Amino acid sequence: MPISTYTIKPGSWLGVFGGGQLGRMFTHAAQRLGYHVAIWEPETNCPASQAADQHLQPAGPEQERAAALELGQLCDAITLEFENINSTYLRIAAPHSLICPGADFLEICQDRVLEKSSLAAAGFPTTPFFPVQSLEHVAHAIEQFGTPVVLKTARSGYDGKGQAIVRTAADARAIFESLESNHLIAEKWIAYQAEVSMIAARNASGQIECYPLVENQHANHILDLSRCPVSTSLAPLQTRATEICRGIADRFQVVGLFCVEFFIDASGDLLINEIAPRPHNSGHLTIEAFDCCQFEQQVRAMCNLPLARPVQLRPAAMSNLLGDVWSAGEPDWNAALVQPCVHLHLYGKSEARVGRKMGHLTVLADDATAAAAQARAIRQQLSAST
Repeated sequence: MPISTYTIKPGSWLGVFGGGQLGRMFTHAAQRLGYHVAIWEPETNCPASQAADQHLQPAGPEQERAAALELGQLCDAITLEFENINSTYLRIAAPHSLICPGADFLEICQDRVLEKSSLAAAGFPTTPFFPVQSLEHVAHAIEQFGTPVVLKTARSGYDGKGQAIVRTAADARAIFESLESNHLIAEKWIAYQAEVSMIAARNASGQIECYPLVENQHANHILDLSRCPVSTSLAPLQTRATEICRGIADRFQVVGLFCVEFFIDASGDLLINEIAPRPHNSGHLTIEAFDCCQFEQQVRAMCNLPLARPVQLRPAAMSNLLGDVWSAGEPDWNAALVQPCVHLHLYGKSEARVGRKMGHLTVLADDATAAAAQARAIRQQLSAST
């Protein structure tokens, strides 16, 4: 049966490569629709394992390959909750199960050089970049872009890891050597006025739906707060962002859900920073603020069900709860739960570490600015708890 006419019905098994909080929230959404969920994750007692129907827990590369095959044989469709996974495992499972998104798209998103090159070749706007294999290439990037230049490992970096800013030519050697790789990318420093993201989904029938733009603020390279709708001055970019996301979905024949992170440069133009081939931290507010959250949309996309056209019910803001919030002891959750229209999500992680995502707060209000202010204030109360 052609994939475009295939529907995976409730009662079937869905799989997830990864066991973090995104897998946990996906599991909740899938189970609510009547699906069974199995996860592939080496870690014991990971967030998703506390919710999933089955946890395949391989120990070592050979068991990982065997567990990937087992996941493929058990599940009708498999998705991702993180991108730093060996794409070989997707290919092992692929003869037995639909992989959403597939290994080809994952491999593009895993490698910053390949990602930027593929997007640029297809005509999508990206931050200016230069592939780097040597110190001489760094010098060439500085000559081409000026300083500062952002130097990143092409693979495996996240939340600011694996990247550094080259502020002067004299810094280049030390920074290049500190990254301990000859597969890097140099990107022009963008004096951006805002960072935004958009979540999009495409099913096998070719239907595409996009959520509204979300405005993001980062602290120490980690997402700190997201709000939707975006500020009034950014709202006109909605149409262009949607056009780009729909174009990516079609150009790369994505089946599944993904997120595009953008910079808005000083001229007000959108530049793609990177693509996440999975649900995104900035989309957590869709759980309460929209009629269909990003995780249910992920289920719909991989099962070739009709996609929901997202409708925002109320303005919202989401703030991450990092391990720092636990620095004065267990937070007083009453400070959050006593407030109307405040929603607390904890991920079931046993150890609170500085910089580790432990949960999030979503606040609904009459406008997103008020929601953001309240989210920050409540988080500050939690951090001050004793």
